[in-house]
Amino acid sequence: MADGTATAHGQDEKKIELTDETIAKCNVPRARKISREHNIPIGDLQELEDMRQRFRQHLRQRTTQAHKEVLHVVSDLKDKDDSARKRLQEIMTDVQKLLETCDDKIRVQLDLEQRTADHKAKIAHHMETLQSTHCPILVAGETSSGKSSLINVLLGEYLLPSHHLSCSSVICKVQYGEDQRAVVHYKDKPPATIPLPAGKDDLAGHLFKKSDREKESGCREVDIYLPLDYMKSGIFIVDSPGIGESDIMSAAVMEYLQQAFAFIYVIKSDNAGGVQDDRLKKLLKEVRNSRKQDKLQPLNPASAIFVCNRWDIVEKHGPAEADKVKQDIIRKLRACWPGFRPHQVFFMNTERAARDLRAGYVADDLAKLIEGIEELIPRALQAKTHVSWSWAMYLVGRVAHYINSFLLKSAMTSSQLRQRYKKAKDDLDSLKAYADTMLTNQKQMLEDVKCELLAAMTTFLQEETTESAMQSWTESEVPEVEKGMEWEVLQYQIESRISTRLVELIDEWEIKMKHFQTKGEELQKTIVAGMSTVEVRLFKIEDELSNQDRHRNITVFQTQRPQKKKSVRNLVDFSTEHLSRSDKILLGVTAPLLATFGVIGAVAASPALAVMGIQALKKKYTDQQERHKYKADKCKYMAERAMERLEHFRKNGDSIRKYVQERLKSVEDHLHAFGHNLPMRMKAQLQLMERIEKDQRTAKELASDYQPLLEKFSGMKAKLALFELEELNLLDPCRVRCDEVDETVKFYRLNMSLKKGKVTTMDGSKMDATIKSYSRKIDGTIVGDFTTARKLMHDNILRFVGICVIDQIPQLVLKAADGCLREYLQKGPRVSAMFGLNTLPAMRGVCAGLQYLHSKQLVSFFLSQDTVLVIERDGGDSRFKLAHVGEPRALPLQPDDYSGPAGQHVYLPPEVLREGVVYDSRSDMYALGLMMWEVWCEQKVFGNAEETMTLQSFIDTSIQLETPHTHKHTTVEDGAGETWRTIIQECLQPPDNRTLVSSQAMQQLQGVRYDH
Repeated sequence: MADGTATAHGQDEKKIELTDETIAKCNVPRARKISREHNIPIGDLQELEDMRQRFRQHLRQRTTQAHKEVLHVVSDLKDKDDSARKRLQEIMTDVQKLLETCDDKIRVQLDLEQRTADHKAKIAHHMETLQSTHCPILVAGETSSGKSSLINVLLGEYLLPSHHLSCSSVICKVQYGEDQRAVVHYKDKPPATIPLPAGKDDLAGHLFKKSDREKESGCREVDIYLPLDYMKSGIFIVDSPGIGESDIMSAAVMEYLQQAFAFIYVIKSDNAGGVQDDRLKKLLKEVRNSRKQDKLQPLNPASAIFVCNRWDIVEKHGPAEADKVKQDIIRKLRACWPGFRPHQVFFMNTERAARDLRAGYVADDLAKLIEGIEELIPRALQAKTHVSWSWAMYLVGRVAHYINSFLLKSAMTSSQLRQRYKKAKDDLDSLKAYADTMLTNQKQMLEDVKCELLAAMTTFLQEETTESAMQSWTESEVPEVEKGMEWEVLQYQIESRISTRLVELIDEWEIKMKHFQTKGEELQKTIVAGMSTVEVRLFKIEDELSNQDRHRNITVFQTQRPQKKKSVRNLVDFSTEHLSRSDKILLGVTAPLLATFGVIGAVAASPALAVMGIQALKKKYTDQQERHKYKADKCKYMAERAMERLEHFRKNGDSIRKYVQERLKSVEDHLHAFGHNLPMRMKAQLQLMERIEKDQRTAKELASDYQPLLEKFSGMKAKLALFELEELNLLDPCRVRCDEVDETVKFYRLNMSLKKGKVTTMDGSKMDATIKSYSRKIDGTIVGDFTTARKLMHDNILRFVGICVIDQIPQLVLKAADGCLREYLQKGPRVSAMFGLNTLPAMRGVCAGLQYLHSKQLVSFFLSQDTVLVIERDGGDSRFKLAHVGEPRALPLQPDDYSGPAGQHVYLPPEVLREGVVYDSRSDMYALGLMMWEVWCEQKVFGNAEETMTLQSFIDTSIQLETPHTHKHTTVEDGAGETWRTIIQECLQPPDNRTLVSSQAMQQLQGVRYDH
């Protein structure tokens, strides 16, 4: 054959089978044959490895259609977000209407707290935000990094000019339009429309830089309209000028950040020195400064994606060098971006991706990027909605607190109210004194840390290695003198590069020594722990003023000491993860945007340093002779100027102090907000008490005015909690991914079942788990179980692990168990020794769990041997765990339930099976009696009634239990019989006579001594 691939036997005349092996072994002539036979275009490829890669892509069937499907997924995500925002709008509309039914006393009280003051205007603001359909994705990056090329790839359209020069000189928006066109907006004349694709060259003329970028362009902005269906939902892409190219262009990008909800930052991988982190720091400083309290957060750092473009150039230097560059990029991003994780960075070549796309294939690196974007967009959309949700949740919670406070007066005498208020005032005075002392100590601690860091940084600036690095310059690192360049422009570039060098040296020193990070983390931990203590104390004071039972045990996160065992997040961890979620911060402290310590400082401080002292030094170099001196020996000139710059900086103590202060500004922000908000909150509480004391309404009038209102606001709070669970679950730090579910149901009743499963946590850890699965959409009643499960910490309660979503329904993930109590007791030998080893400890464990729950006004629904799970390795009474926990409630029976099998309903007390009767702690005691009857008699309590009777028949029959007979083992009967039967009899009394409580049952079981 002409291509030289035929053999003497003509075997190659057959069609070559496309396999990984044939691809790996093919040469160029054979590649051309494969191309012809399999209709795989390779005419745009020159290198053999590129041809092989194209064949692999074909083998995996990555087609253009698959790429378009991904973009439609983005649109689907946006549609889902539209639905969620509409749902929240409806809830907020209901909240607004409810507030109008509140009296002036409630509305005035709202205006006394910072977060709820002027609530009408704030509701209007959040409603307007939720109604907006605009969802811009901002693409920014380093000069000549290939931002426009990346956008072309994502769009599948070659519309934006993409060259190796820095070309994008204006902001360019790509959005949906029925006709493909571009509209150029000028600063001083009417906009002009350019038809596309015919006018692509004309468009490039507006986007290319034509002169020094320090000068403003006459073109203000370009809108490109494309008939792409996935953009109909309001998603549009923004191509920005290069960050750091000029103050003018950077300002334009910063302005757009107020609207952007997602962020892609493009890095020029082959750039000398790697990531231009000073530009990222400048951008983040502006982001931080632009954020205003109670306004839409302009940028969610966790949703950012970093694209390292031109990666093929790096790979040409070999795997070792590529890995070194990759690690350096990750290291720098971790140092300058809050909460950065390696999965946020992608390495690719946009030109290669575009080439493959034109041929009908999606490059592997592009496919990975698309997957990242699929993850970015829903998280960013939820973060945007969360701002409005958290404010609404806080507002509703405060109104409920005020209403409960008024209702408290209706439930006690004037003397009792005065006594409680006196104690509350004393507690508030004590708390204020404690908080003032704590705040003073924390401020002093901050000043001490500043002094330590100032000394450490001063020492570093005096080191010989620092001086040497400042004086070491190569030709590639110094500014070029372009024809016609003014001296002021050149001088600006010189000073900018010198300042950047100093910033980089300080950052490298910090990355190595971690002075700011270590001290900052220690400060943050101490401050958050202190604030949390105050929050809990204030919450308890407020709770005593709004709940009739002042002695009830409040379920709140308490500050805990580190434990050897892994536990549910303690308060410090919980608060750190949720600093931006103001509903979780009881005092309404609005945290800075950059919540990850060790990052905030670097982001905020470096730009300030970059211009520090420049104006003072520039005055010395106005002589044009300096230009000639620079051209004669650029490196020497830079070394002298850099050394002078260093000397000026380190002699200026105020400059260093300002740098240190800027890096610790987030700590000061916390302290300032805390010191401002706490007195306001305490004063508001005192004013509420005074207003209630002066209220002249009778107890009956107060109940009539406020009880119906309380029920409505409680229902609204449940709606908001359900919304968070269903619509904002990607933001939950307790979210886990369910990898596998054993569909063998261990327990099923109504809408809930317990199953075994495997999950992956947010940090990538894999573990076995118990899935508390809901088969139908959960309601406002059940949503409380999710909140409750997070808070419980007891050896006999199955521990909370996280929340997963299966078929769009949230599911509770609990600690893995070995099985249920019924299975556990049945598998052991039926000998008397098993009573002391398993049966008695099991009942003690159940009673201990019930005692804990009842102290918190909680219950264990459908308590039976099937809902008590066992973890054998825990040993002793702690092996036995209650798995179905929640607040007391009426049973939500439907008409069909009565005609179905009795099932697990046989373990419910008769009164609960009657409509409207609440399952409470007495119901648990009834179920305990049935359980103790079963384990004593070693048989099911109602025989096979679960399977043979309908629920209605079971209720009508009113089967009466016989008093348990003597145990078949004499030693068991003698050791426990009387106590056992006494507990059972007391548990099975009618509800009005069922006075035995879990603590008493526990005490009686503790008195049983059985050592056989």
